Amino acid sequence: MNVLHGRLEALEKVGAGAMADQALLKLVRLHLQKYEKHLAEVQKELEPFEQQYGINSEECYQRFMAGEIGEAADIVEWMGLYDNLLLYRQRIETLRAAAEAIRVHLRLFA
Repeated sequence: MNVLHGRLEALEKVGAGAMADQALLKLVRLHLQKYEKHLAEVQKELEPFEQQYGINSEECYQRFMAGEIGEAADIVEWMGLYDNLLLYRQRIETLRAAAEAIRVHLRLFA
């Protein structure tokens, strides 16, 4: 992160800060779209497991982590998918916060 920060500071010093912010915002949006797509795909993959077992993935995950549910192959697969869902949600949240910070920065220096 320090390298990126240094590069952005260098661009600001030569008057290209807004252009760098716009490029960075575009990159963040592209990654955000990618993770939102992955999230939707994983949610679809979770549905058959939830229907088969009659519980939602979050509840199953909590019970799995507490050792209340066995480690059958389909349960482990289900929980792996749910881990992906949690990862994608976290990355989406991080990217949304980054996009907002860039937007605020652009407004401050516009």
